[in-house]
Amino acid sequence: MYRIIDKRGSGKTSRLMLLAKETNSTIVCSMPRAFEAKAQDYGITGLRFISYHEFLDPTYHRSHEERFLIDEIDGLLKRIDGNVIGYCLTPDD
Repeated sequence: MYRIIDKRGSGKTSRLMLLAKETNSTIVCSMPRAFEAKAQDYGITGLRFISYHEFLDPTYHRSHEERFLIDEIDGLLKRIDGNVIGYCLTPDD
């Protein structure tokens, strides 16, 4: 599993986009259109973006081979129905 961990403003998003291109993965993010614009600004083409909502939608049709990279996993967790008050990650996550 890939992890990109760094401080704000360190280029995590551009690294995520390059990794998505390299691995042919879909990026799950809060604002797909804004991310598309960022990708264009970075000169990275051919990426696919979906929203957290779409990713969590049980009717979203995905193939078993489709790969995902999640931007800001805490943003994804905030959209899960229920009272998620925390989460735990291990070094292997």
